[in-house]
Amino acid sequence: MNYNNPDLRVLNVTHADMDGIASTIVLKNFYKKVITVPVTYQSEKAIEDALTKNAGQYDIIICTDFYPANTIDTIRNTAPFLVLDHHESVEQFNDNKTVIINTTMCGAKLTYNFINHYKDISYLKEFIDIVNDWDMFTLQDVRSRYFNNIYWEMGAKWFARRFISGNCKLYKEEQQYLLDAQTEFKDMYDNMEISDLMDDGVFFETDRFMNECVEALKKDGYKWFVIKNKNSLSVRADEVDLMAVANIFNTNGYNMGGHKHAMGLPLNYKSDIGKVLNDLQLAYDAVYSDD
Repeated sequence: MNYNNPDLRVLNVTHADMDGIASTIVLKNFYKKVITVPVTYQSEKAIEDALTKNAGQYDIIICTDFYPANTIDTIRNTAPFLVLDHHESVEQFNDNKTVIINTTMCGAKLTYNFINHYKDISYLKEFIDIVNDWDMFTLQDVRSRYFNNIYWEMGAKWFARRFISGNCKLYKEEQQYLLDAQTEFKDMYDNMEISDLMDDGVFFETDRFMNECVEALKKDGYKWFVIKNKNSLSVRADEVDLMAVANIFNTNGYNMGGHKHAMGLPLNYKSDIGKVLNDLQLAYDAVYSDD
């Protein structure tokens, strides 16, 4: 497949987070037509629906910051495809041809490097470096936290329009939002309910300020974190390899995946949160005890 053709019509299946949408921004700076399909790891039906809904409107399917494990055969049989992902949990699928998995950088930076071979898009580099700083948990650029907060507050479509040119200077209104958000976070955190887990873990529910909550709880001595966010769980840990935890946990029929220190687990209406937390604690404790 010749990817060096800006006239290719792209159906972009991308992870519905800042990294995934930043990957879409990169593609839109090269390809003239990009249909964006933001997904999570429980969105297999959404992918199949998008393939059908947009039939005849795309020449290639490009998956960014996302490996469609449960729909890869359907995608393969629908159109030429390319996967650009960086999650350790799918590293075994890398073939360096149509499936490129590189765990050393975020999905947006991987997409940037791929497209930059065909067109000079260095004007996006600062923006992509900010995204990479956040998504790879380097956290050396203070702006990356702000950008992530703005993404979750304003949404994927707004974010894609706002940063399409790579302009990283925040407007006064955006700066004011960040100041107001600090007050909102403090009020929320002071009233947030938490539940202790074994091995200095903690469980809580929130759909805002997830990372700020984790950082604040670290200061209180907690070492691993399970966060319920709508229809998913996010699991964070600095001292334990969550890939090893997932290897044990997933033997119970779960499908947790992601990075060594940050994992995600889709939930549905049948999910028994109590059982999920119990199984997760046992898996974590097994790895923690071995360490």
